[in-house]
Amino acid sequence: MNLDTFFALELILENQTVLLRPLTIQDIDSIETISYNKALGEFGARVKNRSDLEGYFDFCLNAKKTKELYPLIIINKENNKPIGLTMFGNISFSSKRLEIGWTWIGEKFQGTGINAICKALLLDYCFDTLNLRRVEFKIDIRNIKSQKAVEKLGAVKEGLLRHYNIQSYGESDGTYFYSILKTEWKKSN
Repeated sequence: MNLDTFFALELILENQTVLLRPLTIQDIDSIETISYNKALGEFGARVKNRSDLEGYFDFCLNAKKTKELYPLIIINKENNKPIGLTMFGNISFSSKRLEIGWTWIGEKFQGTGINAICKALLLDYCFDTLNLRRVEFKIDIRNIKSQKAVEKLGAVKEGLLRHYNIQSYGESDGTYFYSILKTEWKKSN
């Protein structure tokens, strides 16, 4: 696999609960119905109105064109409505690794296990189909909820990158680096 091939894929991942598929501009109206909420973490703090949402979509779709991020919309299979978004990024097929992140889940789906269900689909794809050795997660030091979520998946906290990002609230004190190795994922599933 290489970046050109990967980004040309119309990736569809699904189970009984959710469908993950490539984000398109046509998704903007349906995503808007669950946007504009501070409970959505960094996304909620940055995207407060339609103009912000349009800018966010431009960012996501342009990042896909430049092969930086592969954004996926998360669809509830029960009613075919959006639950949130997640992305693949920082992809290095030569080193057999990538990052899963930039995820946000609508407020009414938080705490329901949807995030773990989505991450399991993504991790299975990374390790079984892409044959990667490592999947990474970067989480802001203040985002305790996301830290706990990836730790429940079995991710190992590898260290703190001090003053790594500027967040919507201002300068961050740091970002935790987590990973799951293929051998670790296979043992836990």
